[in-house]
Formats: sequence, C-alpha cells, structure tokens
Amino acid sequence: MPRPLKLALVAAFALAVVTAIVWTMSRLDWSVVGVLFTRRDAGEISLLLGGSLLASVAGLSLGFLSWRVVLLEIGPPVSGPRVVRIFFVGFLSKYLPGRVPGMIAATKVATANGVTFGRLMTTAAVVMSVVLLSGFTVGLLAGVQMLGAQAAWLAGAAVLIVVVLVRPQLVNQGSALLLRLLRRPTAAKAASVRGVRLAVAWQSLSWVVTGLHVWPLAIAMGAPPGRSLMLCVGAFTLATSIGIASVFIPDGIGVREAVLTAALSVVLPAPAAAVVALASRLVSTVSEVLLGAAALATAEYLIRRERADPQEIPPQPAVSPPIG
Repeated sequence: MPRPLKLALVAAFALAVVTAIVWTMSRLDWSVVGVLFTRRDAGEISLLLGGSLLASVAGLSLGFLSWRVVLLEIGPPVSGPRVVRIFFVGFLSKYLPGRVPGMIAATKVATANGVTFGRLMTTAAVVMSVVLLSGFTVGLLAGVQMLGAQAAWLAGAAVLIVVVLVRPQLVNQGSALLLRLLRRPTAAKAASVRGVRLAVAWQSLSWVVTGLHVWPLAIAMGAPPGRSLMLCVGAFTLATSIGIASVFIPDGIGVREAVLTAALSVVLPAPAAAVVALASRLVSTVSEVLLGAAALATAEYLIRRERADPQEIPPQPAVSPPIG
C-alpha cells in the first residue's frame, strides 16, 4: 500500500475513534457529578472522585496484564510497546458503532506487529473465559450482603474457578472448541498451565481493584463504609460480567446499571443507588479513555524512538595477517 494512502487510512480511523469517543462521552449523564457535590464538602467529594478514578485506571491496567500473559504464552516474543499498541487499539475501537470496524482495525494492527490472526483469536477466547470465570466468582462478594445467612450455597458457584486453577488445560480446550464452532483460526501453541493460572490471578486482582472505584461513590451518597466495601466490589464485578455476557448489548449498557443499582439498594435508597451506578459508568468511561490514550501515546513514542535509533554494531576483533 502506498505510504500516503496508508497514512490517510490511519488518520481517518483515528479521527473516527476520537469522534466516537466524544459522542459517547457527550451521552453520559454528567449531572450525577453535580448530585455528588451536593452531598458533601467539595474538597471531600473531589478526593472521593479522584480515588474512584485512580482505582478504575489501576484495575484496567491489571486487566491488560492478564491479556498480555496469554498473548505472550501462545506465540513468539513481541516487544512491550507493540503489545500495548495491539491491546489498546482494540480496546478503544470498541467505541466505534458495531463490532466489525474495531475487529478489522485490531486484526490489522496485530498482524502488522507480528501477531497472527489465529493467535489474536485464541488470546481473545482464552481471556474471555478467564474474565467471565473470575468475574462471576468475585461477584459472589455481593451475594454475601444481598442474601445474608442464605448465601452459604453460593460457595458452590466458585467450584468452576477452583477447577480451572487445578486443571488450567480446560480453559485452553474450551477456547479451542469455541473457535472451532465459530470456524475461527487458532494459535499453533496453547497457553501453559502457569500462564493460565497467572492470567486468572491478574484478572481476579483486576476485578477487585476495578470494583473498588464504586466504593468512594457509594460513600459519597451516604453508604456505610464498612458494610459497603465488599458489596461494591462484588456488585460491580457481577454487573459487569453479566453485561459482558449480554453479547447483543454494546458494552452491557443498561444491564450493568440495572444490576448494580439492585445490588447497591442493600445499603442505599434506590435513587441514591441509581446515582452511584450512573457515576460508575462515567468514571469507567473516563478512565478507559485516559488510560488508552496515555498508553497508546507512550507506546507510539517508544516504537518511533526504537526505529530512529540506529542499531549498534559490536566492534569486530582485529584479524592479524597470516604469517609467512
């Protein structure tokens, strides 16, 4: 492809993503920020919002580490900046209408950076399995508060994640079966036992840290700090997992808010719980955009610097002329 045409396509795609993000941000309910500031002192609310945003960014970063583990497990090495580029191009492409443009862009960027389509699909299938298994398990924290003494039976729901930790090969086998049913290519190599367990650990930690962003918002609306901590983490994780499983609803919009509001109603009046759910969507979206933009900018800078730096050629030892 001629370089000017390639640059034009890249610029058009970047403009489309930025436009989609701006449109999404404009449709968020920003009025909930004003509601939060009416509940407490402005300085206190600012700290709570800052902590919420920080927790969301940190949790998303841990989720990237889970994806990175799987990608590097099933193929040849890829440099860190290029891994970041592949992940966050696909990550921000989800804001484009429909799934096809984002999938095409992510595939093109992956293949241009040394990752085959089969490897990308296998990574996505494995990570999605890990995300849902760990998400529904961490989501059990909400059940403890919602069901009280009757929550003991929920322990059985954690059996799947225990089985996966004991027999990680099941994730590889299930992902391969799914890709065969969808007639999608698979990677030549499967993730190792250690790799799957590490991905589960990173993703579980990601859920816990990301879910913490709901806690300051709930406190701002009057929830008791001690009682609401586990509930907020579990409720967000459960609501997001259900939203992800609702594949026909973009980003689980509406589903996530409904489940989160219902769960938070245990510690808050329903209107206040709804404000927290809407504020959570706002914080999550802002953190996704900030993290994605910062990560891509850093990756592009490092890749360009890598290209600009000439490769150093080690000095060759002097060869003495033959004697005689």
